[in-house]
Amino acid sequence: MNKVFASRDRAAARADARTTALRALPALLAAALLAAGCAQRDPNRSGLLQPYRTDLPQGNYLTQATLEQIKEGMSREQVRFALGTPLLRHVFHPDRWDYVFRYQFPNGRAELRRATILFRDDRVVSIVAESLPAKEDPNDPALPGYRPQAAAKAAQ
Repeated sequence: MNKVFASRDRAAARADARTTALRALPALLAAALLAAGCAQRDPNRSGLLQPYRTDLPQGNYLTQATLEQIKEGMSREQVRFALGTPLLRHVFHPDRWDYVFRYQFPNGRAELRRATILFRDDRVVSIVAESLPAKEDPNDPALPGYRPQAAAKAAQ
């Protein structure tokens, strides 16, 4: 008789343990999801429970080093060779070339960089630029061909 009661006690204890574990599972899952969502600070990722979004680079990627190649007195062809074809050429301002670069991160934040080259008699007379990165940085996600793993390896 004692063996029957002992096996029933063991079975009841196992059932209680399973019930306790099942009750704790939703709370543990919710805590894990919240912790993962709060830890998300990478601008290159959309987020844990968000749809996939890709980065969106548009325009001419310029750095301060490439812009410093342009000097007053250069011809349009020399500028085009050094910087590429401008993104914008104004119909009403043919002596103005705008190089614009916009990078939209997957999280929706956008970065805008601009440089304007002004010509007179087909020669550069003025260069106006907003702050540009000094040089190509492998950690700059706007860099064409950027790979997060490659930037991590380069930093080491």
